[in-house]
Amino acid sequence: MRLKSLEIKGFKSFADKTIVSFDEGITGIIGPNGCGKSNIIDSIRWVIGESKISALRSENLDSLVFNGSKTRNASSMAEVSLTFENTKNLLPTEFSTITVTRRYYKNGESEYRLNDVACRLKDIHNLFLDTGVSTDSYAIIELGMVDDIIKDKDNSRRKMLEQAAGITIYKTRKKEAKNKLDATEQDLSRIEDLLFEINNQLKTLENQAKKAEKYFEIKKDYKDTAIELAIASLEGFNLTYKELTEQQETESDKKIQLEAQIALEEAALEQERVNFIEKERGLQSQQQEFNDLVQKLRTKENDKNLAAQRLDYLNDKEKGLQEFLERAEGQVKTIGDSIEYTKLQVVDEEKIYNDFKNRVEASQVELSNKRAQFDDQRAVLDNLRQQYNQIQRNQFDAEKKVAVADTSIQNIQRSQIQIEEEQAHRASQIEDNISQLAQKENDLAEKKAHLVSLQEQHEKAKASIFETQSALEVLRSSLAEQSRILDAKKNEYDLLKSLVDSMEGYPESVKFLHNNTGWNHNAPILSDIIYVQESYRTAVENVLEPYLNYYVVNDLKEGLQAIHLLDEHKKGKANFFLLDQLTGAQANAAPNNTIAALSVVEIDPKYAALANHLLGNVFIAENEAALEANHTGIILEKTGKYVKGKYTLTGGSVGLFEGKKIGRAKNLEKLLEDIEAQEKVVNDLKDQIQVKHDSVLGFNELLKENEIRSTEQSVNTLINEVFANKNRLENLQSAQTTASAKLAEFAIKMQEEHDAIADTRVAFEALNISLQETQAQLGDIELAYQAAEQAYHLASGEFNEMNLQLTKQQSKIEALQQEVVFKENQLVDLHTQIQSNTTQLTEASTAIVESKEQLAAVEAELVDLLRNKEAEELKLNEADQAYYTLRTQLQEKESALRLQVKSKELMDQLINEIKDKLNNLKLSLAGMKERLSVEFKVELEEVLDKGRQTEESLEELQASVERMKKRLENMGEVNPTAIEAYTEMKKRYDFILEQKNDLVDAKESLMLTIQEVEATANQAFLETYNTARENFQKVFKALFTEEDSCDLVLVDPDNLAETAVEIVAKPKGKRPSSITQLSGGERTLTATAMLFAIYLIKPAPFCILDEVDAPLDDANVGKFTQMIQKFSDNSQFIIVTHNKQTMSAVDVIYGVTMQEPGVSKLVPVDFRSLSN
Repeated sequence: MRLKSLEIKGFKSFADKTIVSFDEGITGIIGPNGCGKSNIIDSIRWVIGESKISALRSENLDSLVFNGSKTRNASSMAEVSLTFENTKNLLPTEFSTITVTRRYYKNGESEYRLNDVACRLKDIHNLFLDTGVSTDSYAIIELGMVDDIIKDKDNSRRKMLEQAAGITIYKTRKKEAKNKLDATEQDLSRIEDLLFEINNQLKTLENQAKKAEKYFEIKKDYKDTAIELAIASLEGFNLTYKELTEQQETESDKKIQLEAQIALEEAALEQERVNFIEKERGLQSQQQEFNDLVQKLRTKENDKNLAAQRLDYLNDKEKGLQEFLERAEGQVKTIGDSIEYTKLQVVDEEKIYNDFKNRVEASQVELSNKRAQFDDQRAVLDNLRQQYNQIQRNQFDAEKKVAVADTSIQNIQRSQIQIEEEQAHRASQIEDNISQLAQKENDLAEKKAHLVSLQEQHEKAKASIFETQSALEVLRSSLAEQSRILDAKKNEYDLLKSLVDSMEGYPESVKFLHNNTGWNHNAPILSDIIYVQESYRTAVENVLEPYLNYYVVNDLKEGLQAIHLLDEHKKGKANFFLLDQLTGAQANAAPNNTIAALSVVEIDPKYAALANHLLGNVFIAENEAALEANHTGIILEKTGKYVKGKYTLTGGSVGLFEGKKIGRAKNLEKLLEDIEAQEKVVNDLKDQIQVKHDSVLGFNELLKENEIRSTEQSVNTLINEVFANKNRLENLQSAQTTASAKLAEFAIKMQEEHDAIADTRVAFEALNISLQETQAQLGDIELAYQAAEQAYHLASGEFNEMNLQLTKQQSKIEALQQEVVFKENQLVDLHTQIQSNTTQLTEASTAIVESKEQLAAVEAELVDLLRNKEAEELKLNEADQAYYTLRTQLQEKESALRLQVKSKELMDQLINEIKDKLNNLKLSLAGMKERLSVEFKVELEEVLDKGRQTEESLEELQASVERMKKRLENMGEVNPTAIEAYTEMKKRYDFILEQKNDLVDAKESLMLTIQEVEATANQAFLETYNTARENFQKVFKALFTEEDSCDLVLVDPDNLAETAVEIVAKPKGKRPSSITQLSGGERTLTATAMLFAIYLIKPAPFCILDEVDAPLDDANVGKFTQMIQKFSDNSQFIIVTHNKQTMSAVDVIYGVTMQEPGVSKLVPVDFRSLSN
C-alpha cells in the first residue's frame, strides 16, 4: 500500500485545484510561517475521517471552505481526495488503486466517496482498520503529538502499541460482545420478572378454571328451568290481551264524538274572532289619526318657541352694534393724534444718528494707524524669537549628547562595581556548594538503603494481600449465592403472604366473614390449620378439596352467628366444622403397602378429632399394589395422580398449582423461620468478609506505598540536587572567568567614551553664552511690542464703542417708523369695521319686524289645533270602550271550549294507559324472547313448539329459578374464559421458559467469547510489546550512543488489557529516569525512537512528520534524518520542516507560498532529477 497523490480544492487557503504527488522516498514540504503548510496535513486528516473540528485548527466546518480574498470569491465547496496504490493488498478490497474523497458544501451537506461511489464514514474507518492509517494513529505525527506521547496523554503509548499489534478489531469485538452481554442480561432479567408474574397469574387462573367448570354445570340446569318457566308464563297472556283491546275500542268511539262537537264550537268562535279583529283595526286607525293631530300640535308649539328665541337674538344684536359705533368715533381721533407725534420723533432721532456716523469714521482712521505700528513691532519680535529658539535647540542637542555620554560612563562604572561585588559573592557560593555537595551525596546513600528495605517489606505485604483477597473472593461468591437464596425465600414469603392476606381462591362469603367482627372472625379455615409434608401435599389437598373453605368453629352458636351475618348482607353461603360435635372420631389402621395420611400431617392437638374425622380413613399408597387390596378406606397416590374409594377410582394429570392452597398459614410460619436462619448465614458470611477486609486494610498499611513513593521522590530529589549542585559549581567557576574579562572590556570602553564627548562639551559652552545674549535683546523688543499692542487695543475699544452706539440709534429709528405704519393700518381697519357694523344694524332692525309678524301667525294656528284635539279625543274614548266589551265576551266562549278540550285530553290519557298496558304485555313477551335469545341462545318459537316438559306450577318454577340464580351469585365473580386463558397462559409460560434457557446459553457463550477475545488480544499485545521493547532499545542507541540505555515498562503487567506503558531512559552520564525529566531535545529523540520502534513492528504505509525536528540541534537533526533515510526504503515519509539540514535529506520538496494574499500555491522541486 502506497500513498500516490493528494488533490485539494477549495480547502482552507487552497482556493485552486492543487495536486501533490508522492513517490517512494522522502517528500518535504517547506515554506514561511502562515503560508498554508499545515493545511496540507489538515486536509489528509480530514479526508481519512477526522471529526474533531479542533484537531483541524478551525472553529466550524464552514471555516474549512475557502472564504475568499480581496481578489477572489469564496468557494462553495471544500473537496479533498487521497489516492492509494493497494500494492500488497493491505486494504480489504479488490481494487489496485483506491481514491477516498470527502466533500463539504456551504449549505451544510457533506459526503464521502470511495472510488467515486458514495459511502459512509464507517466504511472509511473499516477500510483503514488495522492498517496504521487513522486519525489517532502514528501515521500523522505533529510536534504537539510528540509531546502528548512523552506525557502519555490519553494513554497514547498504549494506543500506538495496540495499532501496531492490530488488536483494535479485537477491542471492537469485545465491546460489541459486552454490549450484547448487557442486553442479554437485561432480557434475562425481564424474562425472569415475566415468569414470576405469569407464575402468579397461573395460580389464580387454575382456581378460576375449576370454578368456571362448576359454574357452567349449574348454569345448564338454570337454563332448562328458566325455559320451562317462560313456557308456563305464556299460558295467561292471550286472555289479558283481549280484554285490553276491547276497552281501547270503546274509549276511542267516545273520543271521536267529543272531537266533532269541539270542531263545531271552534268554527263559530273563529267567526267571532274575525269580527273582533276588524273592530280592532278600526280602533287602531282612529288612534293613528289622533296621534297625527297631537304630533302636528307639538310641531306648532316648537315653531312658536323658535320664533320667540330668534326675536330675542335680533334685539340683543341691534343693541351691541349701536354700542360699538359709539366707541369707534373716539378711537379714530386718538389714533390720528398718535401718528403725528411719532413722525416728529423720527425726525429728531435721524439728526442724532448722522452725528454718531461722523464720529465713527474718524475713530476708524485712528485705529488703522495704530494697527500698522503694532504689526511692525510684532514682525521684529517674531524674527528674534526664531533666532533664540534655534540657538536653544542646538544647545539642547549638545546637552543631550553630553548627558548620554555621562550616563554611559556612569553605567560602565556601576557595572564594574557590580561585577567586582558578584565575583566576591560567587567565591563565597563556590565554597558553600562544595560543602553542600558532600552532604547531599551522604544523604543520597542513606535514602537508597532505606528505599531497598521498604521495597522488600512491600513485596511481602503484597503477597499476603493477594492470598487474603483470594479467600475474600471465595467468601464473596458464597455470600452472593446465599443472598440469592435469601432473596428467593423472601420473594416466596411475600407472594404467599399476599395470597393469605387477600384470601386468594376463597369464595366471597368466606372473605366477608374473615373481615367481619360481628362473630368470632378469628376462627380458622381448615386449609390454615393443616400442614402437610411437601411431597404429599397435592394428594392430601385433592381429598380435602371440598372442605378446605370450611370454617372451624367451637360450637353451633358461632356457626349460626356467621350464617345470620351472611343472610343479612346477602353474601352467599359458607360451611362450618363444629369442634364440640367431633369428640369420638378415631383413626383406622393402615393397610399393607400404605401409610396413614395422618402421619404426614401436622395439626394443633385441639384439632386432632377433626383430623381423625377427615383423614382417619385415608391412606397413601406406596405403590400400585395397594390398589388391589379390598379395603373400605380411601387410597391416595402420593403425587395426587389417583384417588381410590371403595367403589370408585378418580385420577389423571396433576395441575401445575395443585397442592398450593393447603397449609398456607403454616407454610408462612415455616418460611419465616427459614428466612431468619438464612439471614443468620448471610450475616455470618458478611462478618467473615469484614474480618478479611480488615486484614487487607492492615496489610495495605504494611505496604507503605506512600512512604516508598515519598522515599523514591526524596531519592530523585537528592539526585537532581546533587546534579544541580555540580552544574551550579561549574557555572559559578565559569562566571568568575567571564567577569574578569568583562572588567578589562569596561576600562577600554570608558576611555573611548571620554575621548568621543570632548568636542561636544566645548560647543555646548559656546552655545550657552550665545543664548544669554539673545535672551537680553529679546527682553527689550518685547517691551516695545507690549506698548504698541496696548495702544492698538485702546483705539480698537473706542471704535467698537462708537460703532455700537451708531447701531443702537439706527435700530431706534427703524422701530419708530414701524410704529407709524402699524397705527396707520389700525386706523384704516377701524373705518372699515364702522362701515360694516352700520350695515348690519339696518338689517337687524328689518329682521325684528318680520319675526314679530311670524310669531303672531303661529300662535293663531296653535289655538285652532287645540280645539280639534279635544273633539277627536272624545270620539276615541267611546270606540275604545266598545272594543273592550267585545273582547270580554270572546274570552268567555274560549274558556268554555278549553273545558271540552281538557275532557278530550283526559280521554286520550285513558286510551294511552290502555295502550301502555298492551305495550307492557308485548314488552314482557319481547323481553322473555330477548332473554331466552341472549342468555340461553334459544328462540321463543322453538320453546312454544316443544310445550311443557314438567307438571310443576309457575310458583315452583320461579322458586327453582331463584334458587339456582342465588347459587350462581354465591359463587361470586366467574371468569368464563379462565379455562381457555389457563391453557394459553401455560403454553406461554413453557415458551418463555424455553427462551430463558436460550438466553442463559447465549450469556455463557458471550462470556466465553469475551474471554477468548481478551486472551487473543492480550497475547498479541504482549508479543508486540516485547518486540517494540527490543526495537526501542536498538533505535534509542542508534539515535544517542551505544553507552546510552532505555526501556519500556508495563505499569500493571497483571492487567494486560488496560496497563499503561512507561518509558525509562538513561542518556550518558545521567541516572535512569522517567522521560519527563529529560531535556526538550532528549525527550523528542526518545519519542522518535519509540515511533521508529513501533514502525519496525508494522510499518505504516506512509508517515507524516509535522515540524517534529524543531526542538533538535544540528547534531541530533543529523541522526534524525539518517534514521528517516534508512526507513524510507520500505515506507513513504512526508516531512513539514524549517530546518535546512532536514531539507537536504529529502528527495522531493514542495514549497508552499502565498503569491497573492490568502491563497496558497505549490512549487515542486525534485532533487533526484537535479542530481542526475
